[in-house]
Amino acid sequence: MNASKSALRASIALAVVCAAIAIPILSLRPANAAPSPADITWVKFEDPFEQAFTVDVPQGWTIRGGLFRLGYSDYRPMIDLVSPDGSINIRSGDVAVPTYFLLTPTHPRDGEAADLGAQAQGIYAKYRTGKDYAGLYALAHFKTVCKTLTPEQVDQSSPGKKDPNAAPESPQNSSGAIGYRCDSSGKSRDAYVYARTVLSSNLWQVKALISYIAPADQVPQVRNIIAHLSETFQVNPKWVAYQKQMDDEGYQYQVQRQQQRRAALAQQVQQFEAKMQSMRNQVNAFERHQAAQAAQVESWGNTLTGLTPTVDPLSNETRLVWTGPNNGYWINGQGTVVNSNLSPGPGFHELQPQ
Repeated sequence: MNASKSALRASIALAVVCAAIAIPILSLRPANAAPSPADITWVKFEDPFEQAFTVDVPQGWTIRGGLFRLGYSDYRPMIDLVSPDGSINIRSGDVAVPTYFLLTPTHPRDGEAADLGAQAQGIYAKYRTGKDYAGLYALAHFKTVCKTLTPEQVDQSSPGKKDPNAAPESPQNSSGAIGYRCDSSGKSRDAYVYARTVLSSNLWQVKALISYIAPADQVPQVRNIIAHLSETFQVNPKWVAYQKQMDDEGYQYQVQRQQQRRAALAQQVQQFEAKMQSMRNQVNAFERHQAAQAAQVESWGNTLTGLTPTVDPLSNETRLVWTGPNNGYWINGQGTVVNSNLSPGPGFHELQPQ
């Protein structure tokens, strides 16, 4: 089978998978959660991008996230919460985690971009179990805030009630957790990640991803907050219908793209591609601050998230960009990043690999 047919089949599989799953964010409900603390006032947070979901969050906390769309069938929900004093950070989902495609003879390297245009942005990588993924994610996620990470024993079971419709544990459907003591600037906190990964056909996904970092004595409150998030998380039925339409359009788009009839694509599809590039720039800006304080970026951290570390030679700023199929990364004065072998035009200068 040639590479074009393989990519089309992969993209069709992605569309089917994305159409079949609900938003994975906050799908876990912690068991035996303590009663809600009396000093927490809950306010409703609505996805600011597509109004895909609502969830109750603690008032006074810094809340970021929503449903980030990187393609017709590539939507990535995330909620990131930071306590008023900055000592606690809870995250459910992660905008930088893509769908992964299994390695092939033509794509044998972990971390290679699987570019499906406006339909999705994926990464080629061998399958990782939930526990392995949690460990790799923890190193990438916490290294910017922890000077040292000391492994600690944690319960490997789900931090919440198991979904009754979930498949039993198997080599293709596995979960696990990792815990560390995070030491930095004379402070010690607990760092934790739980992940569940599912292998299906020629791709695999992270169906559940929850992480937190908090003082040890605040961990019970953190789990209580996660429980309340889970209880109040609601998907908008109108968005579900909208996503089905997007998946249908994405399939038609990919058929045309693989048949090399790109010039025949409707203007609205070209506009959609431009919108997806804009969203990728927003995602890049969201994640960039996490690398700003890091002396270096772990190579697997970049492979894991499909990010490439670069340095802007004009500002000396470290910048993470989405890994693309081309060799060069170019940026203009507005912060727009383009992956291209040649300069995309006036006003762009090339970012240097880190």
